[in-house]
Order: sequence, then C-alpha cells, then structure tokens
Amino acid sequence: MNILANMYHVGMAVADIDAAAAKLGRDLGIDWAPIKTFDPLPFWTPERGMHDVTVKATYSRQGPQHMELVWCPNSPFYDPNNHPDARHIGVWVDDLAVETERLRSAGWQILAAGGAPDDGYGILAYLRPPFPAMIVELVSPILKPVFAEWISEV
Repeated sequence: MNILANMYHVGMAVADIDAAAAKLGRDLGIDWAPIKTFDPLPFWTPERGMHDVTVKATYSRQGPQHMELVWCPNSPFYDPNNHPDARHIGVWVDDLAVETERLRSAGWQILAAGGAPDDGYGILAYLRPPFPAMIVELVSPILKPVFAEWISEV
C-alpha cells in the first residue's frame, strides 16, 4: 500500500499563526482558509494520556497538497521550538486504528493522537519511524467533508 498516494497536507507548528499565514501567503502566493480555534480539543500523548489542548489552525486553499499551520500554546507536542522544520505530512487512511497498529508493529513510535489507544486513537494519530525523521499524521476519512468545507469557506 502506497500511503503517500493519500497525502493531502504538509503541516507546521508555528509560534504566531497570523504572522506565519501572512508571511507564507505573501511569499508563496497562497490564500488561507479561515483560522479556526478548537478549544477544547481532546488529545492523547503517551506522557500525559488524554487531556485537552487549545489549537488554532488553518490550511492553504490551494492544493492538491495543502499547507497546514497550527498554533497550540499548551502542548509541547505542537511547540515549534521542539520541531522547527516542516514537521509532518497528513495522509487519509481508511482505518486509523488498523493503520496505526500496523506502523507500530513495524517499529514506529506513536507520539500523539485524537484518542487513547484503547479507543482506536480517535480521528488522527501522529507517528514517527524508528529513526529521526518527519512525522506522519494518519487522519480518518470522517474528516474529509469537514476539511473540504473548511478550505472553501470565505
């Protein structure tokens, strides 16, 4: 299975989402969907278990590969100082729990998810291969209509 065939975004954590969107939009010639706030957003990490975070995010309207900007002041996972590069790619997967477990059994480390492992990881899971590398975000197709509506908002 070529998981990259379902890639739809490259995501970056940023310290100032408004400034980052303005600069990248100007420099790269892209327009942004409205910045949305998710508060609370259920989040699971191995270190803290289930907890709530506050996230602001936006996506470039242009595709097929979109750019995602994320700002989250209360989670070290989204701290751009911890991951200063283009830190993840997002891919749609048909069965998030199955694909997450497949990668875990291949030595990938789960870094965070939208739900606890016992609950199938929720609607998204961030994993890293067994060496320093870009993070892969697996995303449930349940979010496809939400994503499509979001990037078309004015």
